[in-house]
Amino acid sequence: MPAGFGQPGPDGTVPLNQPHYGASMKEATIRFFKKYVRFNGFASRSEFWWPVLSLAIIQFVLFILAAIGGAMTSADTGGGSAVAAIGTIFGLILYGLFILFGLAVIVPAIAITVRRLHDAGFSGWWYLLCFAPFGSIVVIIFCALESKPEKWQPEWYDQGA
Repeated sequence: MPAGFGQPGPDGTVPLNQPHYGASMKEATIRFFKKYVRFNGFASRSEFWWPVLSLAIIQFVLFILAAIGGAMTSADTGGGSAVAAIGTIFGLILYGLFILFGLAVIVPAIAITVRRLHDAGFSGWWYLLCFAPFGSIVVIIFCALESKPEKWQPEWYDQGA
């Protein structure tokens, strides 16, 4: 690992091509979106887990709101009330947002997982375990492991700024 790798630069920010150890939730989530499709490089545990948490919270809130809309629709057994119509529209819009948000973050979620696997000393190809039954549990365990710079491979380095 190069000297100073993952340390703040003169302006106090860690360059995007280096892992940010000890990132706050805000910093990690911003870096998550800035490194949208970067599969090379490394992601520290904080840089990985904070966006996972923030995305899960957003998805949960959207789902609950959509479920409330659905409940408003099903609560109307008489049929034809304004509450049911509003609930249907509200639920459909929020289910649509839930799906669109999920689709929008799937590529960066895969990218940050691959970078986290690199930081833990594993090839990004281990991500393919997610497609096997219970394989995602193995990937989650790998992502929870500490950084292993001694196992980093030259082809994993992000040459971008």
